[in-house]
Amino acid sequence: MGLKDLFNKEDKRQFAELIRPYCMTEPVQRLRQFPHHKKINRYDHALLVSYISFTLARRWCWDAQAAARAGLLHDLFFTECDNTWKLCMTHPETAAENAGRLVKDLSSKERNIILSHMWPAGRHLPRSREAWLVDMVDNFVTILDMTDRSPKWSCKLNAVMGAL
Repeated sequence: MGLKDLFNKEDKRQFAELIRPYCMTEPVQRLRQFPHHKKINRYDHALLVSYISFTLARRWCWDAQAAARAGLLHDLFFTECDNTWKLCMTHPETAAENAGRLVKDLSSKERNIILSHMWPAGRHLPRSREAWLVDMVDNFVTILDMTDRSPKWSCKLNAVMGAL
């Protein structure tokens, strides 16, 4: 699957329908205020993790809704990233609490995806294939950011997603 295949019309439409209500909320919009590692903000990072996770889960007939929602909410915390080990260990719990307040029907699978997205640095083990997927996609998107490639992906996603 190439980059072109990742951004097909049907995936974009279904993804936008699924996450638009969450993207429009004040807590998710606040993520735009926080840088994520190097070149993009936390909102764009979460949107990329969510979209790539959704697309891959759909291709593999996994739970694409859980991958998309948890992918979007996995870094839902509102402090500056100081890149310390303590933050790696604790921010998933904060994000899971915030996600639970925002999404009343957050499933136990989605909660585990959020809690385990920092594994093995974090405390929680991924308990579903979607949790493993979001964990790996989060690392991939972080590598894109650290190597200055995330702005290209982020711009492409924003262009096809409109004003999320």
